[in-house]
Amino acid sequence: MKRLLVCAAAAALLLTGCGSQDPLEANQSQGGSLVIGSADFAESELMMHIYAEALKTTGADVQTRPRIGAREFYVNAVRNGELAVVPDYTGNLLEYLDPQATATESQQVYDQLKRAVGADMDLLEQSPAEDSDVLTVTSATAGTGVRSMSDLGPRCGEFVLGAPAEWKSRWEAKIAQDYGCRFKEIRSVEAGNITISALTSNQIQVANLFTTSSQIAANNLVKLDDPKNMFPAQNVVPLIHKGKLNPQQVEVLNRVSRALDTDKLTELNRRLEVDKANPADVAKDFVTSVGL
Repeated sequence: MKRLLVCAAAAALLLTGCGSQDPLEANQSQGGSLVIGSADFAESELMMHIYAEALKTTGADVQTRPRIGAREFYVNAVRNGELAVVPDYTGNLLEYLDPQATATESQQVYDQLKRAVGADMDLLEQSPAEDSDVLTVTSATAGTGVRSMSDLGPRCGEFVLGAPAEWKSRWEAKIAQDYGCRFKEIRSVEAGNITISALTSNQIQVANLFTTSSQIAANNLVKLDDPKNMFPAQNVVPLIHKGKLNPQQVEVLNRVSRALDTDKLTELNRRLEVDKANPADVAKDFVTSVGL
């Protein structure tokens, strides 16, 4: 999954981004500044800018630290107070903090995550917006009666799945258990345009994508329902260092989360992916639309 970044790459990013200096270290002397970070992908960077713009409306001095790297880096930075806020995703964050957790439904995941964050961190309200794994098919395949993973299960032997390399080890046994699905082949396909091209040209018949990908609507693809919640909820949520934000700042971030749903986040991603808009400009437009 795109949320799971290797430690070595993250460490290299930290070193190459600021020479021999940790990119967070430069902020140590900035006193009351609120430092907002992001993971190393575009949607996380966008959410960082949204949180930063929202916090600026409270009069806060806000600094941004984009593309920090892997989850272990930015979670530890929040825990230590080097970062005040970072956007994350409930299911993957829960798996990182508590690998034994079994929750998959949105509220259950959030409740377990609240208990897992420990004494130094906290969660604000989770957003209705989710960016989770989703299996997709073309409208032609959906027209044959494949509209959900339950429909897919008995027919998996007809289809080749295209998915990231780690999909097979993570989900192959689970989808067989939950839906009786055993694909004809699971083919490792690079996420993004390569996956879309393979699906629309029938090289694969099922593709693992992510729910906020603007390519799904652009190519008239169909998201398969997951009635057994095989894929855990991945609601966008601000992870904060406890005590860094005052009540007004907490409330503006909660207002942002309430205003953001999956369709809106998909449209914001479309502006980044298709229009090549600057993420800071997209963030400002969204925060203005919230009325902050």
